[in-house]
Amino acid sequence: MSGQHPVESPEESEPSAVGGPPEQLDPRGLLRHLAPVPVPVPAGSEVRRHGGRARRSPLVPLGAGLLASVLVFAAVAYLVLTAEAGFLDRPLMGEAVRHRPAVLDGPMQVVSDVSELPLLVVSVLVALWVSWRAGSWLPVVLVGATGALAALASTAAKELTDRSRPPAKLWQVSEEGFGFPSRHTVVATAVLLVLAYVCAARLRSRAARLSMWTGAGLLCVLCGYSRVHLGVHWPTDVLAGLGLGAAVALLVVTAHAVRNRHADPTHGEARAGALPHGCDRHPAPRHG
Repeated sequence: MSGQHPVESPEESEPSAVGGPPEQLDPRGLLRHLAPVPVPVPAGSEVRRHGGRARRSPLVPLGAGLLASVLVFAAVAYLVLTAEAGFLDRPLMGEAVRHRPAVLDGPMQVVSDVSELPLLVVSVLVALWVSWRAGSWLPVVLVGATGALAALASTAAKELTDRSRPPAKLWQVSEEGFGFPSRHTVVATAVLLVLAYVCAARLRSRAARLSMWTGAGLLCVLCGYSRVHLGVHWPTDVLAGLGLGAAVALLVVTAHAVRNRHADPTHGEARAGALPHGCDRHPAPRHG
């Protein structure tokens, strides 16, 4: 009849759950409704989201770097203790002394003089400023502890190895004591790397952090080269100093990362202080 509408069957009036268009099905949403329980992640392999990017725990690369540094120091120490380091030291030392420009004698002596106690004092002062900006004593504690540990480790290694320095006729400055490893290099490397660690944590820009780390690495090498240029250390003394200094720095940074991990299990990134990159508790005053 003209005034009547056809009656729809239940099958036609209700949308089919299995016959609908494929784009209407959302398996992920279905799984979230059926099992809204997070899947546990094994310890040490967390991946967290920070600013839309995944970040992994830093303990694995820190541990790998620490192991590599210890192996470098151990390998050089083995060569020195077995009297097999001469085949490297004599020709390298001869070339360094033969071709050292006299114009660098003064600058290298300055670098050598400031690469131990003066460098440690300046680094502690910089760390004090970082601590004030962060509102935490942790940066200055890290730098101070690193300097003390580096001096202790290098002194113990010198006493255990009893290695003589190069012949005194090659010296540009007067020195005393044993030569292996170079304590100036150990202290400078450890302190500069940890100082770069606490300062880089305050920087927003990746380029700025990369520049910080690059500068610290170049200064470590410069401090070591100054000791060879002045003729007071064999090249393997400096190489071992770089390895031991890096091992001390990575040990301190790894201990800090473990501390952060136990203090906050969801915090996947080790930083010097509890503030995000580039954030200060004492911001500069705004005018206007």
